Amino acid sequence: MDIFKYLQDDGESIAHRLNQTVAEFGEWPQERLFEETKKAFSSLEGHFDKERMIVKNIENSDVAVPLSVKAEAQIQAIKEAIDSIVMIHIDEPGFLNALQSLANKFNEHMSFCIDEYYSALRLSLSSADKAHVNAQFEQMVLS
Repeated sequence: MDIFKYLQDDGESIAHRLNQTVAEFGEWPQERLFEETKKAFSSLEGHFDKERMIVKNIENSDVAVPLSVKAEAQIQAIKEAIDSIVMIHIDEPGFLNALQSLANKFNEHMSFCIDEYYSALRLSLSSADKAHVNAQFEQMVLS
């Protein structure tokens, strides 16, 4: 399994869900908006867990470590956006803006991952680390 291809596809799927939920905000019933938003939150958590699992297997890479710091800062900003959405009822005026902000933050994160981060992580893993990460990753995905 190409874990980086999986992460890219997974991220694109989550971004699509977020962007579609924002686009359909005025059209979908509130129950559907709520369910799609909940699914997106859950998917984001799983996605970030998989990214972090890879980082935990990299030792002192001059390239990957600084990029990991940037990725973690983006993840924290996304989690803060989620926390703010959770505090707003779906029919309140700020919900759509908060959801759009979350989508923008995640789209930015995925652009960074695809353009820089995933390739740096791939290059920073030794052959043995790649095998170990693949085994861990398959357990995460298949469980």
